[in-house]
Amino acid sequence: MRKATVIILVGIFCFWMAAPPAMGGGMSILGVGAKAKGMGGAFRAIADDWSAAYYNPAGLFYMTDNQLTFNEVVTHYRVKYEPNVNYGGYDVGFYNGEISNRYEILTNPTLGGYFKLPVGGQSITAGLALFQPFDQNIAWQVFQSPNSGFGLPGQQFEHNFDAVAINVVGAMELIEDKLSIGISAGILKADLVYGGFFLRANPADPNATYYDQIAGRPNELITEYARSDGNGLAPNFRLGLLMKASPKLQFGLSITPKTTITVDGDSYFYYYMPDIPQYFNRGLAGEVVPGNEDYILSSGARLTGNATFETEIVLPTQVGAGVAYQVTERLLIAGDLEFTTWSDFEGYKFDYEFSNFSTGSSTIDAWAATDLAVVVDAKNILTGSLGLEYAYSDIVKMRAGYSADQSPYEEGTLHPAFFDSGLKHSLNLGLGLEFESVRLDVATQYQHFPESKDGGNIDLDNDGIMDNLPGTYKGSAFESVFQFTVKF
Repeated sequence: MRKATVIILVGIFCFWMAAPPAMGGGMSILGVGAKAKGMGGAFRAIADDWSAAYYNPAGLFYMTDNQLTFNEVVTHYRVKYEPNVNYGGYDVGFYNGEISNRYEILTNPTLGGYFKLPVGGQSITAGLALFQPFDQNIAWQVFQSPNSGFGLPGQQFEHNFDAVAINVVGAMELIEDKLSIGISAGILKADLVYGGFFLRANPADPNATYYDQIAGRPNELITEYARSDGNGLAPNFRLGLLMKASPKLQFGLSITPKTTITVDGDSYFYYYMPDIPQYFNRGLAGEVVPGNEDYILSSGARLTGNATFETEIVLPTQVGAGVAYQVTERLLIAGDLEFTTWSDFEGYKFDYEFSNFSTGSSTIDAWAATDLAVVVDAKNILTGSLGLEYAYSDIVKMRAGYSADQSPYEEGTLHPAFFDSGLKHSLNLGLGLEFESVRLDVATQYQHFPESKDGGNIDLDNDGIMDNLPGTYKGSAFESVFQFTVKF
């Protein structure tokens, strides 16, 4: 009977795992590792597998075996945006109705390996881990320029930011059977792709005779599309403590300091000029001449440009604390609380260096070569999680968890490229099968994004460019994790 029950439970779990996998919003992932994920991320006071490099490296000291682990994460967003964008009361080209993000299933392999080593007369645990603490990958097709017959790129908003840590990890005991300390340190490799459009003020001279025709409504805004692709490196450091208060009670503490990464690479630009055919029919001799300023600003042309760019990305400090309690021989419960200083993150301020760009108009050239900024108004947040593990047998471990994650973005400043619409709730399930030298773990997570309505245009940095996109935001996300561990 017991064997049949196990088979049924495994079958139900595999069916659940077949659902589309997923992850949370913002730019910070909600944990790594199948065991931790199955417990909702409540793992700082446990930290007894490879994911301790992320949660709390001090936990590695109490590992009883050498371990090599491979971890595969599969994610999928199902988020929706219904634009309600206008400028001075008139339409500027956004599609009507509810729009879904680009359908895409993402994969993210991670791994770790740790060994017990005798050093200086005492034992330490050391190894190497590769994991991804920050990630955002989302794209939208929401807009068609009203000023030009040229089509915009397929995804007018594309935000792909990956920060992968390659860390050496070590842990040692400070007080025998009571307190350990661990360090996870190495390189954080960042890759950024950001593509988006900017509605910019027309550079036409307001004193020119043609101004009312060229820069009057609806042509006072010109659509500029900019796409930047680059990478950078920065140090990564995590410090953790784990205290065994009693044989049943443990506490964990970890801190990840703020990190600044300089990312550089290449950018390209499309400028969609107003198309005003009636202006050419006015027959103003000598004024509308191909190549001069008024011609460029009324001919419906699409100009192109190329540049190199540099931007500094500030990733926040994260401080987390956790507790774990062995209720019975079979039942373990845990809770975590994490504080993240997202107020340090201000978005992307792109500094460009243009090459071989000239329209023949110094006014348009200076306008086109202006540095751009993707500005966000972020706040510090709390993330809480609760989890449990039940040892159904010596082989089968069943897990469940819940987490609540605040949005770092202030209401009224939402944007599809930084999709995070409010307080997110996550439900997690996990299963572990542990044999003598092999352990298999799987977990799945469902995360709900509440509906949030943003109204009005916000210019956070007073550069004349709208930084939010009003409308209705909502959705959900899924994540599944598969983990294979060899013990020796």
